[in-house]
Amino acid sequence: MRKIQSQGVHHITLVGADRQTSIDFWDGVLGMPFVFEQPNLDNPNEGHLYFDPGDGRLITVFTDETRTTKMTRLPQNPGSGASYCLCRVSGKFLASG
Repeated sequence: MRKIQSQGVHHITLVGADRQTSIDFWDGVLGMPFVFEQPNLDNPNEGHLYFDPGDGRLITVFTDETRTTKMTRLPQNPGSGASYCLCRVSGKFLASG
C-alpha cells in the first residue's frame, strides 16, 4: 500500500449528544474552550461545535438535539469506529476509556 503524504491533522470530529451537553463536557469538564459552531454541512439537522484542546488543532463534535445522553457505558468493540480512550496531558488529569 502506498502511503499518503500529510502535513498533519487539522481536527478530529466525534459524534456527541445535544449541543448543551457537549459544551458542558468538552468545555466545562475537560477545559477545552468552545471556539465556534456551524451547521454540519453534510447533515443540516446537526450542529458542528469546535473546541480548542490547546495544541493548535481542533476537536469538533457533531450534535443533534434529538440525541439523548445515557449515563451508562456502552459496549465497545475496538475497530468498529468507537473511540477507545481520551487522554489529555495537562498536569491535572488523565481520563481513559
